[in-house]
Amino acid sequence: MEKPYSMWSASEELYELGERLFEKAKVLAEKRDSYELAKMLTVIDKEVYRYEEEARKLRLKGELELDVYREILSDFSEIKRRIFSVLTERNLSNDVSKLYRLMRFSNELAGLYLREYLEEER
Repeated sequence: MEKPYSMWSASEELYELGERLFEKAKVLAEKRDSYELAKMLTVIDKEVYRYEEEARKLRLKGELELDVYREILSDFSEIKRRIFSVLTERNLSNDVSKLYRLMRFSNELAGLYLREYLEEER
């Protein structure tokens, strides 16, 4: 029997994901690639939205582990906070924020999700 997904599992998984994203963000900030940084933030938001959709379904079935869900959202917020700290250090936050606001509603990123985004680098 498989062990249930715990807060610890969620936190560990998202820590690794966050480190990959943070390292990529530092490289992009060094290159001053505002477009790719905005794309990264947009794709992270899409991933959070996917979790929110799944949480709604689980809640309706009475299967939502609220603590795990809160941990996931908290970890994603921390990932974005760390990325924004890099943007602020490099004076890129204004440019990236403008692009990010435009990208959130663009069709260009409609089919791209976090897993595919991270695989692009390989």
